[in-house]
Amino acid sequence: MYLRLRRRRFGQLVIASAATTALANFGGKTVAQNFNYPLGIRTASNKNGQNIDLENTTPPVTLLSLDLTTGIETLDTEISSTAVDNKNEIIQIANKAVFTQSTQRITGLSALSDGTIIACTVGTDKKGNYNQILFINRKSKLGQTKKLSGFKKTNTTIEGLLATKDDQIIAIASLNEGSPPFHFLIIDPKNGKVSPADQLALPELPKDLRLGNLALNSDGKFYATTLGREGSTTLVQLDPQKKSVMTGRILITKLAELSYNKKPLVNDLLGLSVSPSGQLIALAKLDKNNKNSLLAVDPKTGQLTLLSKVMVDKIVFPRQ
Repeated sequence: MYLRLRRRRFGQLVIASAATTALANFGGKTVAQNFNYPLGIRTASNKNGQNIDLENTTPPVTLLSLDLTTGIETLDTEISSTAVDNKNEIIQIANKAVFTQSTQRITGLSALSDGTIIACTVGTDKKGNYNQILFINRKSKLGQTKKLSGFKKTNTTIEGLLATKDDQIIAIASLNEGSPPFHFLIIDPKNGKVSPADQLALPELPKDLRLGNLALNSDGKFYATTLGREGSTTLVQLDPQKKSVMTGRILITKLAELSYNKKPLVNDLLGLSVSPSGQLIALAKLDKNNKNSLLAVDPKTGQLTLLSKVMVDKIVFPRQ
């Protein structure tokens, strides 16, 4: 008896098989059988339909556990719109000369050592930009939020987030609403104030360079991506042990230009994270499909291998 597979189902099996092979063979490691699932985050619908105070409230969000090879999304945690607990803090905003509509977006996702997931959100209306940090306790299903303040320039936006091994929170800030110039900041989780990242000796970034997608490796090094005027996306590494003799700051080391299907990746990634087994996983928008792509990254060659499609905005592997 012959078993017929529909074309769509056959394609799913082929993709799953290729993804499993990529996971198993990546870097010469057998990791597929003990691979921890990453978490993805997306904004949820406003069930109550009320107007949200963008300055003092985060959007409702959903955390999902992602199966890398199938794209199956399993509900992990839902957090409704959460009011900041430092409402009286004064922030740095200015009215916008050009404005279309109010928005709220998730700009960063990371994980603390105690299992807490942290996310940055940016709200925008005609009065300015509002940055918040959301702490999600997956056990209690509760969120705690602070608005961020202390920016030297009005309408600065946080465009990336990373918790270090000792739980210091690094942010990548844009002085131009998502475009260069970028610089590093430190976020104080106790009060939401930002400060220069001089204490971590992080590099000063060229004015025309986009840097994003910070990801912490188990050895304490950081992965990131850069996108410059040449238009290609490059995987880089920041090693706290390698510093410039001239400036004393951490060096940015180029690893490889990212490519998919033997073509350079023109657009930047949406997210990057490292699994407990050392697998580097990226989230990217590869086509006009509503879903984004989960991809295995070879840090030596920059080659991206498609694993599955998901509907999330950022990804992170929980820390244990």
